Amino acid sequence: MKKATLLLLLVSLTAQSQDPTDPTQITKNDSVESLSPLQVTASKTATASNDTATAVSVVTRDEIKNKPNTLLPDLLRQESGVYIQQTTPGQAIPIIRGLKGSGNVHLVDGMRVNTAFFRNAPNQYLALVDSFMTSQIEVVRGPASVLYGGDALGGVVNVLTHTPEFYRSEWDYTGQLFTSWDSADEKWISHVGADFGNNKIASTIGLSYQDIGQRTTGSGQTIPFTAYTSRSFNNKWVFNTGDMSNWTFDLQYTHQPATPRVDNLVVGFGESEPESLVYLFQPNERQFAHLKYSTAEMTHWFDQANYHLAYQKITDNRYSQPLSGSRTDTEQNHSDLLTFQADWNKALDDNSMLVYGIDTYLDTISSKRQRVLADGTPVPRDSRYPDQSTMRQIAVFADWHQYVGKHEFTTGLRLSDYAIDLNSPDIDDDRLNLTDLTWHASWLYRINSNDRVFVNIGRGFRPPNIFDLGQVGERSGNRFNIINPNLEPESVISFDLGFKHAGNGWQGELVAFVSRYQDVIASVETGAMTADGMNFVQSQNINEVDIYGLEGELNYYFDAGGHLFANFTYTHGTEETEDGDGPADRIPPTFGVIGYQQDLNNTWKVRSQVRYASTQDRLSDRDLTDPRINPFGTGGFVVYDTHFTWQHSINSQVRLGVENIFDKKYREHASGLDAPGRNYHVSFYYDF
Repeated sequence: MKKATLLLLLVSLTAQSQDPTDPTQITKNDSVESLSPLQVTASKTATASNDTATAVSVVTRDEIKNKPNTLLPDLLRQESGVYIQQTTPGQAIPIIRGLKGSGNVHLVDGMRVNTAFFRNAPNQYLALVDSFMTSQIEVVRGPASVLYGGDALGGVVNVLTHTPEFYRSEWDYTGQLFTSWDSADEKWISHVGADFGNNKIASTIGLSYQDIGQRTTGSGQTIPFTAYTSRSFNNKWVFNTGDMSNWTFDLQYTHQPATPRVDNLVVGFGESEPESLVYLFQPNERQFAHLKYSTAEMTHWFDQANYHLAYQKITDNRYSQPLSGSRTDTEQNHSDLLTFQADWNKALDDNSMLVYGIDTYLDTISSKRQRVLADGTPVPRDSRYPDQSTMRQIAVFADWHQYVGKHEFTTGLRLSDYAIDLNSPDIDDDRLNLTDLTWHASWLYRINSNDRVFVNIGRGFRPPNIFDLGQVGERSGNRFNIINPNLEPESVISFDLGFKHAGNGWQGELVAFVSRYQDVIASVETGAMTADGMNFVQSQNINEVDIYGLEGELNYYFDAGGHLFANFTYTHGTEETEDGDGPADRIPPTFGVIGYQQDLNNTWKVRSQVRYASTQDRLSDRDLTDPRINPFGTGGFVVYDTHFTWQHSINSQVRLGVENIFDKKYREHASGLDAPGRNYHVSFYYDF
């Protein structure tokens, strides 16, 4: 029993291929260690990504070091199944299997970033997580509501932050310096970080600063209102209280003082003039504190346990003036999110394991809004969200893993209870109580030491949040939002089938999926207008949406130090409407990347790639009225990049590159501004 327990808990720590008929055998010739990185998101247990019955994209620390790095979502560009939308330079979101915003769960070290005012549309909040404190990013593609609760419809993004590690009793330290410059955005980025401690107590501290200038597109046009600054701080402490237990305490802070919303300040599609003279997120910031206790001291109830207590405050303040300059609007919105989680795993016998836990949070929304006319007269205004509204979740979950020869079967259930209080005197019944049961089942078959096939089927769930239920007031696109306290939850039934390979010098994955979303929540025009000509809109449950697609990835490693990499993603979405079937909202075009990296010698390597996307002209009715989207469709593009890396010493690296070499003018679908034109990049790393 002890042997089985240790095997199930620690098998992934080898990160090597294993013969499924003899799981204790580890061969030295296996090359899976570099091809199948560890990931923890899919099953809440450390498992090699090739051994999970889930489609997973993993961005490792080494890859992060060699990627364009401004906002955290930028690190997910060029990943299979993940499309990045950007309304303004200080904001970006991942679209996973056709879903965006609150349709995906965003986590930092397993703790929710999603708040009760997360939009089911593009938003800026993941950009408030500092990319420089990241050690790995894991993206689970497909519903994951059993383990990660409401909102996990399209997938899960889990950002794992850097944890300091020292193995000797003597006090030691390490550190890192980074700086970079990019021409297309007049961008300077700097970061300094340091680790210090010993094998009993260790800490890491980091500071980051970004100064982003005006963006120049492929046409040579300079887009106004694209400059902003950002600063971040993080500090993590690890206390090893025993050989099998430790405490971790983490603080994170990111502040964007004044970030323009570009799509409000420049003329969009179907517009003759911009909506606003001034529109600033002023400021946007995220404060986060996280206390975690982990133990692998086995008891009758568990072999390993994790306990989390976290607090997050996201501030979304705004300052705006209409084009006429006749008034000034200011508002203060923030979310106070308190989370407690506990999860345990237990090997029940030689062939089965149980992962189970509890998950609860309370999110309190504070919101105020003011208007002052040009002559200084104050005008009363309703807040954007009901002030002091709350959203509370309590959930229990269990995930059962059964191993039968080369087969692994997994089944899971989650019972969630939500209480939403809109705290509004204008609504007779301003409380919404929801209980939901989500489930999943999967099968993984180990064909041999390198190849796997898997099948998943599951149900995801997203309760309407404060943004959906209670938002009031002006929105971009000449819209005025009104309350709808009668929304039903969204749900999805999803099926996917996939193949994975990792070993013998190459790694690959091919996944086909199909999902049916019911009671989809979307902003819908009611047909009425305000006295000053704004269209009334309201969040409503629209008809079902069917999304299917194909995701593929290949990495081939040559003996001479070459690395061929490629991926593609195809997504097709259809919405049932009163007039028949039509395109679903903001479905990405077919997109991907193909490239080659070669070690030229011991100090130089070159990486060249082609990024591409097809034309997307399957537009929903809502897409056609979105000023960010060309009503004739978003054009496809092919863009070429090349970077040279000089490893000056074991501790220092210089990276030189040209992106968008041929100065292509293009826009990523549904984004609010064109992408950068030809960009010259210089960056410098120094580790000490």
